[in-house]
Amino acid sequence: MTRRQQQLPKRVSVAIVGAGPVGLMAANLLGTFGVRTLIIDRNPTTMDIPRAIAIDDEGARTLQAVGLDQIFMPHTVPAAGARYYDHDGVAFAEVGAPPPEFGFPRRNYFYQPEMERVLADGLVRFDHVTLAFGTNLTGFTDDGDGVTVKLENGGEIRADYMIAADGARSPVRETLGLAMEGDTYPQDWLVVDTENDPDPEPVSKFFCRSDRPFVSIPAPRGGRRYEFQLQTGERAEDMLAVERVREFLAPLRTLADADLTRITIYTFQARIAARFSVGRVFLAGDAAHLTPPFAGQGMNSGLRDAHNISWKLAAVLGEQADRALLDSYDLERRGPAWAMVQLAVAMGEIIMPQAREDIDFRQGILRQFERFPQARDFIVNMKFKPRPRYSGGPFVALHEQSFAGSLVGAMLPQVEIDGAASDVERMDDALGAGFALLAQAPGTAAFMAAKQADLWPELAPARALLSADAGPAPEGVVRLRPQPGLALKATWAHRDQILLIRPDRYVAAAFWPDQAEATVAAFRVQLKPHMRPCQDT
Repeated sequence: MTRRQQQLPKRVSVAIVGAGPVGLMAANLLGTFGVRTLIIDRNPTTMDIPRAIAIDDEGARTLQAVGLDQIFMPHTVPAAGARYYDHDGVAFAEVGAPPPEFGFPRRNYFYQPEMERVLADGLVRFDHVTLAFGTNLTGFTDDGDGVTVKLENGGEIRADYMIAADGARSPVRETLGLAMEGDTYPQDWLVVDTENDPDPEPVSKFFCRSDRPFVSIPAPRGGRRYEFQLQTGERAEDMLAVERVREFLAPLRTLADADLTRITIYTFQARIAARFSVGRVFLAGDAAHLTPPFAGQGMNSGLRDAHNISWKLAAVLGEQADRALLDSYDLERRGPAWAMVQLAVAMGEIIMPQAREDIDFRQGILRQFERFPQARDFIVNMKFKPRPRYSGGPFVALHEQSFAGSLVGAMLPQVEIDGAASDVERMDDALGAGFALLAQAPGTAAFMAAKQADLWPELAPARALLSADAGPAPEGVVRLRPQPGLALKATWAHRDQILLIRPDRYVAAAFWPDQAEATVAAFRVQLKPHMRPCQDT
């Protein structure tokens, strides 16, 4: 799987520093797009300890994009919701599992070492991707034409671009001189991973005690993760003692040595890099943003980074787009990543207040909301979570859509497909990993088929007709019969239009047939600004 140092390529299109989930995902995406890639990591192999514990539906969809969802997702535990207990152990709120919108359960608990192994093994599929563990970066130089990557043994590798997915203490970020903005939480947390837990319920449980808040989170293989807030004056080395951990867990379970997977201390941070890119170097994952765990979005935000920058690099390297497209990485990802950080901070303040007045305030608010079920549902079910929608970037008429429910700028819901009428069960499997065009009416599908030579042939988009109507699709168009559900309802708003879908599954444009020529020209300008038509002055 890995190649020895002397076998490393001297020239690649993209070098990735850091082979955690984010770096490995970026390597799989670039491999899928046909980009010559090197990924290095100083560790001898993938990590054998769990850190992240939940992958959301967007993250699972990214696994699907690289063809690994069917290998990994069966080993996850879909979340059944969350429950919140007050100081006396009485449940005061419960969140059910909402219906899927992007093709997978909204939240899935997983074992990170297994995910990293699946991602690493997935790279074997690509002759043009090299994974090199035990390879340490000592420096790099960006001269404007490319990046020279310097290795510990004195070797050098030349890359067109570099992705730094090298973690919270990112040496690459430090070398670039990028500050981390935000805060560090004053309290440390004791994190305990266990196996053979007597609590089989796939529900996250938040114990909002005033003396010591803690969380119980489901994990695969019959395990659970426990997180306890440490108090001022408690020393980390004392808290790491197994006997001390047993005391914490005593009200919940007995703990045999064989059932203890890991004990560690976390200092939660809410911080973000001042910029996500400098020149030809791009930050991703923890190198770019650090998120408290309350929303389960740290790794998932990193997977969004990986998908966003990977398709853009592939487009630039494949001459489908100019380098200016890469400027949209910071534009699109930094704001949403910070919104997820702020969501986690807000959830922590709601879930884990310790001051009596803060607890009373929270309980009072929830009691008042009993009279307003929709408002209570909005809070308890965390519908305030930022939607996957960008406010800027390569989209056509993003702020000039003809109706309020437009999906332009948003992630396309993933409609479930009637497996009896198709070879696929999820829409993305038919759309592929690249660009795609989607119609929902026979007439627009026929137009899409007839105009293949005019509708971005340089992007080689897949073409699909999503319709329950009988009859074959036009030649060159895949026929998909949808299952009813939340995703189909959202997509149906565009039933008379054609959707242009980006590789990261965001809707780049929505247009009627008579708008096709103008829309094609407009998106080409988004990808290659120098193609902007000259205007008379």
